[in-house]
Amino acid sequence: MTDPTLPDRRRALRLGAACLGLGVLGSSCRSPASPTVEAGDAATVPLQVVGAFPTGVPYVAAGAPSRLPFQVALADGTLLDDLPAEVTATVWRDGRQVGEPLRLRPQPDGADAPYLALETTFDLPVLHEVRMRLDDRDLSAPVAVYEAAAVVTPQVGAAMPAAATPTTEQPLTVDPICTLTPTCPLHETSLDVALGAGGPVALVVGSAEYCLDLRCGPTLATFVRTASAFPTVRSIHAEPYRNPKAVPTLIEADPTELVERLAISWEPAIFFVGRDGLIAARADAVAGEEELRGLFARIA
Repeated sequence: MTDPTLPDRRRALRLGAACLGLGVLGSSCRSPASPTVEAGDAATVPLQVVGAFPTGVPYVAAGAPSRLPFQVALADGTLLDDLPAEVTATVWRDGRQVGEPLRLRPQPDGADAPYLALETTFDLPVLHEVRMRLDDRDLSAPVAVYEAAAVVTPQVGAAMPAAATPTTEQPLTVDPICTLTPTCPLHETSLDVALGAGGPVALVVGSAEYCLDLRCGPTLATFVRTASAFPTVRSIHAEPYRNPKAVPTLIEADPTELVERLAISWEPAIFFVGRDGLIAARADAVAGEEELRGLFARIA
């Protein structure tokens, strides 16, 4: 962190804040979950499932495929770094299970603790519940599902907005255009040009230096490393802020045109676009190498 007025990124992560804002984390971003105690006379350490995805804004749209990462934490928000090799998850609505159980394998996030990525489609815009079975314990976390019209960020299946992004030749008044060290090689082509060429495109929006969450830097670095294994995909990195070095505090920085077009208030945000120009997959907040390889493969 370069700005001492911003909260410590590891503390923000430890608190389990799931709304990864372009500025400061608010208490409203925290995803509530249910602490649990083992049935019987012997109580176990209370645990909770934490949604590692934005929760302070309409995020999950009914009828659109959603990818939701979860992590497991102690009651004080400390994330667990040791999960079983497989965790069974189910989706519930109005006290009834919806669909079949899903078997999730923990994915390393590259920063602090593993996560569990759940992919499903919620058919109704009502409150749902994700339940997980972990070492004979039942954990749960709510998921707010909204009408599709209320979720303004482009969803899977929608056309990818063709906004211009800064390149090494045309920075578009964005400074810096990359905060990874060393500077990543994904700034040679603008997003609108890549989409116009008709090939598959992978876009990551995020900052290694100015993000408030410890997972941003590792996720960006993992994306860059993984992209090199998929040369048929045009991969692009875009910083979310236009002028972070020119303002006293990060909250005063201006978002880029791309951030405004995508209507994202979190980072990292990753979009995988097929040859038809439609969004084939998304991965927000945290994504490990194994999962990213699978998502790249969908469009390669």
